[in-house]
Amino acid sequence: MPPDLAYAVGEIAELSRNTFRLETVSADTASPGRIVTFNLPENAIIDTQSVRFFMDVACTGFGTSSNVVYGKLPQNVSSLISRVEIYINGLSVQQGASEYNTVAQILRNARSNIDKENSTDRALSHSYITNDDANDDETLCVSEWCGFLGENSTRYLNTGLIGQIQVRLTLAPTSVLVPKQVNVDIGDNFTGTGAASATQINYSVSNMYFTIDTLSLSPMYNANLRKRLEMGGLALNYKEYYTFSLDGISAGGAVGSSTRFSLSSGSIDRMYGVYRDSNFAETGIQGYALPNAVSVNAYSSNALRFRSYSGQTKKAGVARWNWSVNNIKFGQYQESWIDHLAKVAYTQNKVGANHSGGLITSAASFNDGVYQNPLLLCLPTAKDVAVMSGLNSRGINSTLLLQASGMVIPTADGHANSGAVSSFIVVETTAQLRIELGRDINVMW
Repeated sequence: MPPDLAYAVGEIAELSRNTFRLETVSADTASPGRIVTFNLPENAIIDTQSVRFFMDVACTGFGTSSNVVYGKLPQNVSSLISRVEIYINGLSVQQGASEYNTVAQILRNARSNIDKENSTDRALSHSYITNDDANDDETLCVSEWCGFLGENSTRYLNTGLIGQIQVRLTLAPTSVLVPKQVNVDIGDNFTGTGAASATQINYSVSNMYFTIDTLSLSPMYNANLRKRLEMGGLALNYKEYYTFSLDGISAGGAVGSSTRFSLSSGSIDRMYGVYRDSNFAETGIQGYALPNAVSVNAYSSNALRFRSYSGQTKKAGVARWNWSVNNIKFGQYQESWIDHLAKVAYTQNKVGANHSGGLITSAASFNDGVYQNPLLLCLPTAKDVAVMSGLNSRGINSTLLLQASGMVIPTADGHANSGAVSSFIVVETTAQLRIELGRDINVMW
């Protein structure tokens, strides 16, 4: 019977819950590149959607007089985290894909929506880059996680079955910050010695702590879990991400590139390809004002600015792309950027007249700030990560390829363009944690 036709309301007896604050295992302060470690509660039922990371973030600027450059935080606080690693009893269950912040931003551009961006995220997670003449100094919260903590098939996880969960966070380098010269808007070129001052901006983190909700259920629940373990164990599905890159795509007209990579996984669900200037890892490169960005954050940090390099903002133009898996093309024709824009919502199963929309609000901003080339390889269902339906490449020497042609890469201009471009590919997969009696666990990637 469909839930919409049901009348009876069930009951969960003897339920209680509480919130706990978790301190760092090491120091309470950290700087860029430092690793921060937390241990989640043992022998408890934790609500994985309640995991929150709080911290005070203070930026520092550099320079004097009209050459002062202030340090501004990038879009969303998760941009300050470059790696997230999860260990259970010493076993790595989330390997820590390089550039967690880049992965999170690519997914946020596709998955989030304007209402959330302008309310919860803006108030809690600094989703908007500010353009005032001051160093940012704020208390922020990471409340959403990519991977094991935030995308799993079992929201309420009994850690008594698996043991201690340890979270290791690596803070991002200063290149993610946005420099803001006094009396010069973000996105405009620096004046005087502003460019030199911009390379000296920095940030520090203090007063770090986690919070998490735990639950207590009736003895019947624990008895049922033990019975399931005796009957062959439990399985927990969760998202895992892998990243691949290609540097040194040189400037010129009608540029082509091929980014090849291989991956063995039981379920490759989606892939995302982006391009950005090769100077993304340099500190002090000016931010960018997104063109025609309506009702969303008007700026982008240089490290998280993704461009199509199609040379167009309104028409399809001549640039074309193709994904290829074991020499099979996806799709079966040369795609333009407008095909990619059409697939962004579709890839996230945002279909129909009533879907919530996204953060991409114009063709101009898509081409020059929030571009992505998504590929859907799984069957989206209401159960989401609980069902593994993606491409199975286990035991196969799989070769994957993102091929581009006709791209227009600008020459070096001494400002935001270095004359070279890097491609960056995110592969979204579903992994499975197998739980047996005696806290015996293993991961099926």
